[in-house]
Amino acid sequence: STITRFKAIERFGHWVLAGSFILLGITGLLTLFGRVVLAPYFGKELNSTLLIASKWIHNNVSWAFMLALVMIFFYWVIHNLPSRTDLVWFAKGGGIIGKAHPPAKKFNGGQKLIFWSVIILGGSISASGLALLFPFELNMFAATFDKMRAFGITELPVYGALPETLTPHSEMMHAQVWHAVVSFLLMGIIIAHIYIGSVGMEGAYDAMGSGQVEEQWAKEHHGLWVEEVQAKEAKSAAATPAE
Repeated sequence: STITRFKAIERFGHWVLAGSFILLGITGLLTLFGRVVLAPYFGKELNSTLLIASKWIHNNVSWAFMLALVMIFFYWVIHNLPSRTDLVWFAKGGGIIGKAHPPAKKFNGGQKLIFWSVIILGGSISASGLALLFPFELNMFAATFDKMRAFGITELPVYGALPETLTPHSEMMHAQVWHAVVSFLLMGIIIAHIYIGSVGMEGAYDAMGSGQVEEQWAKEHHGLWVEEVQAKEAKSAAATPAE
């Protein structure tokens, strides 16, 4: 028998986020490295066309990414709050230590790390992206530096002393660097997530593919969540009057 792991709306939000992130990653890399990597082989004219197309796709798909980010936050945040079961999960290395999988609710400790990485880093990428789209309206770094100085932080390692004023051009330069660095960090995390969710763990893809997983698999990997689902079903059945 099977059990519903994710509803259609949850899977929709996940795949919109995943698809938009892949498109943003590819177009971002083309924009960043096209002149160095592609132009010598394809010529400046074709590279220019690719860059214009990449910029258009990147700027427009970003809205789908931000919308999906908000969607998965509201659908899953309640299930991703830290709990004591996460400590047990990490202590057992997610099942590497010992013969059985450690108990987990809807999301285990590792999945919660992925979730918060996506929310925090994805949110940061979105903020710097908006600053790049609207450089004269959003002065993200000047405002951040002001708040840091209010807490007595006047300089940062590697960066040096915090400037007191930033021109729109300087704002864009800061936003571009931040946007790229955080994006590369999230790309690395997502590559690991794709591996574990596809070939790295048997049965994991079904959860986000069809939304249905084998009940036995669910009990092994997310036993506490299965107990919660069954308890709700039993309560609902008891509350429904017999015909």
